[in-house]
Amino acid sequence: MKQASLSRPLQRAGLALAALLGTVVSLEASAALGPLPREKVAGVASYVSGGVSIESSQAFRKAFRDYPLVIQLFEKEGAHEVYTADAQVRIVDAQGHNVLDRRADGPFMLVRLPAGDYRVSAELAGRALAPQAVHVSEHGHASRVFVFPAHTG
Repeated sequence: MKQASLSRPLQRAGLALAALLGTVVSLEASAALGPLPREKVAGVASYVSGGVSIESSQAFRKAFRDYPLVIQLFEKEGAHEVYTADAQVRIVDAQGHNVLDRRADGPFMLVRLPAGDYRVSAELAGRALAPQAVHVSEHGHASRVFVFPAHTG
C-alpha cells in the first residue's frame, strides 16, 4: 500500500519535471530564432546582414547600438518605404581603399570597422545611389539610410 501511494507523487514529480524541461527547451528554441546571424569578416571589417522577417527585424533594431555603423536599405513603394534585400553595399576608406564590398541579405547591415572617415554606397539591380560620407567613432554609432526608387529591385 505504501509503495502505491509513494509512486503517485513520484509520477507527478516526474511529469512536472518533464513539463519544466519541455518549457526550457521551447524557450531555448525560440531564443535561437531571435539572435542575429553570425558575423562575417571581410578584411578589417566585420558585419552582419539581414532583417527580412518581423522577428529578425526586431533583433537587428535592438542590435543597432552595438555596432559602429548601421546601414539601412529601403525601396519606395507608393508613398511608403519598404525593406529591400540584395543591395550591393560598398564601404571605402579615406584613402580610397575598399573596406567592404558585399551583398546585403536584408534591409540592415551592421558593420564593425576601425574609427575613421568612410564613403558608403549602395546599388540594387544596377541602380547605384549617391555615396554617403560617414565618420565612424570608437564610441557610439553612425547610421546611413539608402532609399531606392520604386521598382528598382
